Amino acid sequence: MDTEIVRQLANLGITLLIALLVWRYYRGRTFPPIARYSTFSPRFWTGFVDSCVLWPVGFITSALLSVNIPRSLAALLVIVESLAWLLYTVVMHARYGQTFGKMVTKVRVVDFRTEGKISFRQAWLREGIPMVLSLGLLGYDIFAILTGSSTPKAIADGEPLVASKPFWLLTALPGLWFVAEVLTMLTNEKRRALHDFIAGTVVVRTNTEEGGAQGAPLNASSADAPPASVS
Repeated sequence: MDTEIVRQLANLGITLLIALLVWRYYRGRTFPPIARYSTFSPRFWTGFVDSCVLWPVGFITSALLSVNIPRSLAALLVIVESLAWLLYTVVMHARYGQTFGKMVTKVRVVDFRTEGKISFRQAWLREGIPMVLSLGLLGYDIFAILTGSSTPKAIADGEPLVASKPFWLLTALPGLWFVAEVLTMLTNEKRRALHDFIAGTVVVRTNTEEGGAQGAPLNASSADAPPASVS
C-alpha cells in the first residue's frame, strides 16, 4: 500500500479517537451560566471532529494526485480540496450557527448584539482573512503544478515547494494570523477572536445549566451557544 495512504489512514485513526473522546466528554455535560462565553477549549477540540467530516475529500484528492493525471486536473483537485473546508464552514455557520464539530462540543456562533442567528454575510466575514491567506498559498501550489516546478504527487506527499521568499511569506502569514486570533481570544471577556470582531459575532455554549444540555432554541433572545478551533 502506498505510504501516503498509510499515513492518511493512521492520521484518520488518531483524529477519530480524539473526536470520540471529545464527544464522550461533552455528551450530557452542562456548565454554569458564568461559563457561557468560556469557549476557548471547545473551539479548540472542534477542529478534530470537523477534520473527520472532511477527511474523505483530502483522501480522495491525495489518491488521485498520486497517480499520473494531467496537471490541469491536478490543479483543479487542489482547488476543490482547499475550498471544501471554506464552503463547509460558511454554509454550516450560516444555516445552523454550528459545524458538526461545534454541535459535538456544544457551542454556537451567534450575532454579538442580539445573540440570534448569523447571516451568510457574517459567516463569510468570519472566514474572510483566513480565506485570503489560504488562497495565496493555494495560488502558489497551482502555479507550481502548472509550470512543472512541482509534481502533483509531490503535492500529495506534502513535499515542500522551492523555498523562495514568496513561499515563506505565504506560509508564515496564516501562522501569524492564528497567533493573533488566539491572543485576541485570551484578552477579552467574551473570548471573541479577531474574526468575531470583524463579523460582529460571538461564540457561546449551548449547554449552560440555564438552557439544559442542548440549549434553548436559537432566536434573537435565546441564551444559547457557539463554536470553533479559533473558529
